[in-house]
Amino acid sequence: MLRTVAGLLVVTLAASVAQAQNLDAIKQRQNLMKANAEATKAPTAMMKGEAPFDLAKVKTSLKTFQTNAVKLKTLWPADSKTGGDTKALPAIWTNMKDYLDWFDGFAKDSKAAEAAIKDEATFKTEWPKVVNYCGSCHKDYRVAKK
Repeated sequence: MLRTVAGLLVVTLAASVAQAQNLDAIKQRQNLMKANAEATKAPTAMMKGEAPFDLAKVKTSLKTFQTNAVKLKTLWPADSKTGGDTKALPAIWTNMKDYLDWFDGFAKDSKAAEAAIKDEATFKTEWPKVVNYCGSCHKDYRVAKK
């Protein structure tokens, strides 16, 4: 009887630890994605003509994307497929190499845009390329917003 209780405690504790790791990865990637969404706000307002062009804000946003792409690439362990209100689709784990390559491309495109954007005209040409890259991932790998 004592062995059974001890065994159940070990199994329960192991499940709790696994679940905590799962939720930690999900929370970290949600926070980084929220930071990316926040980083798009000022440049998007600039694109819409709702705010004046500000090169420093654009460059800061692009740096955020580059930094977060590197971090996000590490946050997709197998035990983070579900839980924590994740919006990640199963396609991530069935296409993991392509999905992780997406982060490399996003960082590369963000860096290229950072180098190319010198003024409002180049911003209006380059910024849509970066945010369209975001949209492609949301379309293929994220539960659609309702």
